Amino acid sequence: MENMERLNPKNILVTGGAGFIGSHLVDELVNENYAVFVVDNLSSGRKENINPKATFYQLDVRSKDVFNILEKENIDTVFHLAAKPIVEDAYQNPLEAIEVNIIGTANVLEACRKKGNLQSIVVVSSDKAYGTSDNLPYKETHALKGGHPYDASKSSADLIAQTYAKTYSMPVVITRFSNVFGPRDYNLSRIIPGIVEAAIKNKELSIRSDGTMVREYTYVKDIVDGCIILARDRKNFGEAFNFGSKNIFNVIEVIKSIEKILHVKVKYKILNIAKNEIPAQYLDWSKARKKLGWEPKKSFKDGIKETFDWYRRHFEN
Repeated sequence: MENMERLNPKNILVTGGAGFIGSHLVDELVNENYAVFVVDNLSSGRKENINPKATFYQLDVRSKDVFNILEKENIDTVFHLAAKPIVEDAYQNPLEAIEVNIIGTANVLEACRKKGNLQSIVVVSSDKAYGTSDNLPYKETHALKGGHPYDASKSSADLIAQTYAKTYSMPVVITRFSNVFGPRDYNLSRIIPGIVEAAIKNKELSIRSDGTMVREYTYVKDIVDGCIILARDRKNFGEAFNFGSKNIFNVIEVIKSIEKILHVKVKYKILNIAKNEIPAQYLDWSKARKKLGWEPKKSFKDGIKETFDWYRRHFEN
């Protein structure tokens, strides 16, 4: 990967490294010959996602053993992705989402503070941290005001990360990115995996919303690229960066776009039963472009084709 020459850690820890985005990040770091250590409790991640060259610890990020791993492996760079990632799950089980996303983040940051001498700590937040706003696209200067369990947990974790950077002068930087798609997303309740599954299996897709919700979709490897660029950056600690794309669609538009790309017809039924969904979310990521030189490289068309090919192989196995 270009620009990796300025990332010079000895040992990298990736929390949530068995998950969808985390496993792609681990792969890229391993490919660049870094020593990578993964912490994941496998509640949503999968062991088969973990790169065989990475060292794996099956551990919850709320555990005090996180500090022991930092010490034992002499970790000097941390990517914190571990979280309860599903909005509906957080709605059904708010306490668990709050504990993992907030307390888990604070625990990782406190372990980093006690360890000391870290080069970089990248904390992964979300566009959901901004909550509902009529003023779009979201800029990094917008207030964080998540109004539902998942959203509020991301707002809180984001603010805690900023606190550790400011109060303890720690090398923390924060990502906030849009909906991510690509291989290894096993959560078929998300719209793109659901559409692709429906196309492959010729089954009816159930749409929980009314079909008008607007979101921004970014390919997973572009997100990984942004996270690594942030880790090597030395000028923007304590700041947050949006990562997004130009792929802004409502649900029906996503379906129609994928139908056109894959030359398929997707049957769907609108249930309109979704609760607490934000009507529209998309990001202004010009700060990342200007200050980091980052921008998404993968087109929606090519990303969908790669995603479709992976799911087809996955469903055949």
